[in-house]
Amino acid sequence: MENKTEMLLEKILEELSLLSVSIKAESLCSFNSEFLNTDNRKKMYELFDGVNDAKSISEQIGCTKRGVNMFIQDLISKDLINFHKNGNSIIPEKSVSKIAVYYSTKKLNMEGIDE
Repeated sequence: MENKTEMLLEKILEELSLLSVSIKAESLCSFNSEFLNTDNRKKMYELFDGVNDAKSISEQIGCTKRGVNMFIQDLISKDLINFHKNGNSIIPEKSVSKIAVYYSTKKLNMEGIDE
């Protein structure tokens, strides 16, 4: 009996994984076209690794710290990235799950379904 339950749970998890892959892929495409629409933004986002702060990112890609901070704040305000603070510095980190939730909610709201 226990073995059948485990097999059923594994099958359910596999199905959920397949469903989430398609949602995440669609969401990432939308995110890329809406938010990563310049070379600098693409380069910035690649460095959102939970280690680099705005100063480090700006130095690595050759843009202003202010520009990086504005991009980070835009993504934080829309809850599209994870972040933590180190003193006064914000350390951004990519989050595919947050992106998927953002675009799924946006799609539901466009279809007239409120949360």
